[in-house]
Amino acid sequence: MHEIVSNLISKKCEGLWWDFKQKFHNDLYDLLHDIICLSNVIHEGERYLIFGISDELDVIGLKSEDKTYTQADILDLLRKQPFAENNAPNVSLKFIKYQNKDIAILKIENERLKPYFLTRDIKSRGKLLRAGTVYSRVKDTNTPKDSCANPRDIKVMWRERFGLDLSASKRFSFILEDTENWNYNGINGAFYTLDPDFTIEIGDTECEGGQYWWQNCFFEKPIKYNYMLKFKNTIMHEVPVVHFQNENLCIPFPDIKFVTHPEKLDGLNASFYCDLFYFQKGTLQYSLLLHLRKIETDTPPFSTPITSQIKSPIIELPFYIVNGEQELKDLEISFLNIYKEFVQKQDEIVKGSVYQGGVDDRWQLERVFAEWAFEMLSKSRL
Repeated sequence: MHEIVSNLISKKCEGLWWDFKQKFHNDLYDLLHDIICLSNVIHEGERYLIFGISDELDVIGLKSEDKTYTQADILDLLRKQPFAENNAPNVSLKFIKYQNKDIAILKIENERLKPYFLTRDIKSRGKLLRAGTVYSRVKDTNTPKDSCANPRDIKVMWRERFGLDLSASKRFSFILEDTENWNYNGINGAFYTLDPDFTIEIGDTECEGGQYWWQNCFFEKPIKYNYMLKFKNTIMHEVPVVHFQNENLCIPFPDIKFVTHPEKLDGLNASFYCDLFYFQKGTLQYSLLLHLRKIETDTPPFSTPITSQIKSPIIELPFYIVNGEQELKDLEISFLNIYKEFVQKQDEIVKGSVYQGGVDDRWQLERVFAEWAFEMLSKSRL
């Protein structure tokens, strides 16, 4: 963050995707306007609102007597607003020491959900944010509250929103999530009704079971096959899928972080594989996960652990869903720490698991660890 602040201050101006404030807004709705404007700018990258910088771009720091908001305050503000389709900007707030002064950096993620706009008017202290109006920025200036972003920028936002600015290969991530517009033939394929050049072909079964504990430790072994995603009959992607048929549970094969294993020379002397299974938002695998969940029910749960949606679940897969690379790195560190704790309490934890009489093989031990680690980490996130 220090490097980002230094680079932005060195530009000696405000810009399209960054803005400086001497202090926090007195009115949260002025802050809301700033967040919406920055969220809607056409820029490939994060956006920043930095507090504690004067109009002359001097680092003056935040004063104790000035109004201060927490990240929880800002997230609560956004959560309560009538954003179209409930798509609120994704933000995080961090306080740091910079040049021995206290400053705050509000980071706004660049997500392909633009344009962000409200579905009803918001009024506060005589100020109005208008329903249906797209606010943005031109150079270093926000769209006024009584005005609207220029049509050219709005057109770019909508093209981005629907993936029309992408190649056919990259568009799959977007159209997969539009599940209701896919037409399945009931056998082995589907086409996208809004653009039939996009099709899905479901391959034949390749194998049953596999090398990971969750493929071998339940009452049934999943079968594995490929979803072939095609454009004009050319394969753009082949995505492996696993299907627990009796459980009516079908998901893409998760991504894996191999945290540690018996052969790894890291000083832990691991006796079993410590693997982290996850889906990362923004990836093709995650889009296909949403697609497969939406096929089964109109209101699918996207929480974890992952279970069957159409019957009382027996199998629960302790897989994680992460927002980005930093969250994945943090989770990997937590996963390794919980592994060390597990090693110390292994016998006690096994006795309290589904294998009360003791585990018979490495796969069973890995299941006990994965399920226990998921429970512990879920509690720590509450």
